[in-house]
Amino acid sequence: MKKCGLPVIPRDKKNDLFGINNRHEDMMNKTIILIVAMLSVSNVSVAKELYRAQSAGDQGSYYILESKELENGILQVLSSRVGKGNAYTDFTKLKVNCITKQYFEIAGGEENGAKDNPTEALKDRSKQSKWTSLVIGSSKYDLVEFVCKKKK
Repeated sequence: MKKCGLPVIPRDKKNDLFGINNRHEDMMNKTIILIVAMLSVSNVSVAKELYRAQSAGDQGSYYILESKELENGILQVLSSRVGKGNAYTDFTKLKVNCITKQYFEIAGGEENGAKDNPTEALKDRSKQSKWTSLVIGSSKYDLVEFVCKKKK
């Protein structure tokens, strides 16, 4: 091998005279480990999932936006209903008891237009709410059936 008078840079320091790439690589590794750890211990499901399609009698589209397990078969669910023609979106935060098949409304709100998530604070409805039994065929019936089936 012919020497050309340039300093020899050790292989692990190549293109990294100031340790920048090593620090960046360490940061990336820590970030990846943190993300994997969070996903593995989290009981939160976050995705916009259609749980009730439009029908002739109801032109709204119903979505589960977030679902997380609290304790003893209880889930906390954030759902939305996008109205006909995307005119508005109703948001509802509920507790769902998968054992008794009941729900408890925590909060809710309405916003203009089709929204993926609330952009305004939801109004507390927990003081007026009570655990409510399901009515077969209702949107809440479909919601409870969907999230509890998915939990199993």
